[in-house]
Amino acid sequence: MKILYKNKIEAATLLLVFIFSVMLIYGAGGIHTSGDISGSAVAQQYLHNGSELTGSTNIVNSIVWDFRGFDTLGEEIVFFTGAIGVALVARNIKKTRKAGSGRKR
Repeated sequence: MKILYKNKIEAATLLLVFIFSVMLIYGAGGIHTSGDISGSAVAQQYLHNGSELTGSTNIVNSIVWDFRGFDTLGEEIVFFTGAIGVALVARNIKKTRKAGSGRKR
């Protein structure tokens, strides 16, 4: 049998990209069109009773902060943790480069 790829890593990477592409296309098929909320009971509840339940005049803010507050908090924690991680890695790279600049080659 003839090998089509140079190494196993290249073939595995291509297989993973294919699998994730199929999953993305399959998952995108279930997304409602923009503005279509007819199939969602939760969306109907938010729109019809959101202002009364929260006392807010802005329905978008009431959904994000009152109904989905913990979810939003979790997303912000993940975002800031990632930003801190990137900052620490960049700081470490800068220190490594600065310490290595004095070496003779």
